[in-house]
Amino acid sequence: MTLYRHCLSTAGLICLPVLAEQPALPLWEAGLIGINVNQLAYPGSDQLVRRNFVLPYLVYRGDIVRADRENVGLRAFKTATLELDVGFAGSLGSSDADIPVRDGMRDLGTLVEAGPRLRWTLSDDVLGARLRADFPLRAVFDLSNSLKYNGVSFEPGLYADITTAANTFYALGVSALFGSEKLSDYFYQVSAADVTAQRPLFDAKAGLIAVRGSVSAGKRFTDKWRGFGFARYESTRGAKNADSPLLVQTGGWSFGVGITYIWAESAQKVRY
Repeated sequence: MTLYRHCLSTAGLICLPVLAEQPALPLWEAGLIGINVNQLAYPGSDQLVRRNFVLPYLVYRGDIVRADRENVGLRAFKTATLELDVGFAGSLGSSDADIPVRDGMRDLGTLVEAGPRLRWTLSDDVLGARLRADFPLRAVFDLSNSLKYNGVSFEPGLYADITTAANTFYALGVSALFGSEKLSDYFYQVSAADVTAQRPLFDAKAGLIAVRGSVSAGKRFTDKWRGFGFARYESTRGAKNADSPLLVQTGGWSFGVGITYIWAESAQKVRY
């Protein structure tokens, strides 16, 4: 599902001075990342969860083991146009104090996701952009609740990656997030124990959770410093559980900015 991943994207094509070929990158790099994240508590919430982090990071771009800006996991196979990997992602949690409409209900924990992703490169040069389709299918677990299983997500998406001659990176795309009944229950179910005068009983169903459009940009300013920003708009119009009393708005933004300091990197370069 990658509910709130770091690298976000939105649909569309823009005309920029671009490099037709992706640059070679270090096999590995290590450093520090500082990031400010403002994310919707869940799709359809009207509350933002705000977090600031300063953390060490490691990027490794191996043929099999991968740890990069998009995914952490194992690459099963790769051809010129198809790639299959098994990876992990996650999203921030929030308490009922952050979300008034969920007052008295269980907290939404920090979620981790694991599963396969098929990537299909449609073209390496559409108006200077690399065009790809991603098909991630992942099981969702609650890190705050002993890794309790919370269902499955599927988020097919279409993305364009652009790298300019000035070493600026853009990612744009659109995706649709679908959830199993158990995952939909996690966000939208109102059980008998949680019913109030303002929060009627609701039985959530499997189906479309949200349609997302997003954009991210990053730039390497010096050999050591790199900055980035991202934003995502998600719409719950037409969502399967649009009638849930916990789904209180049909559109909302998540966004953030960050900076990385590259402490060390390999001399060996690879095509990413």
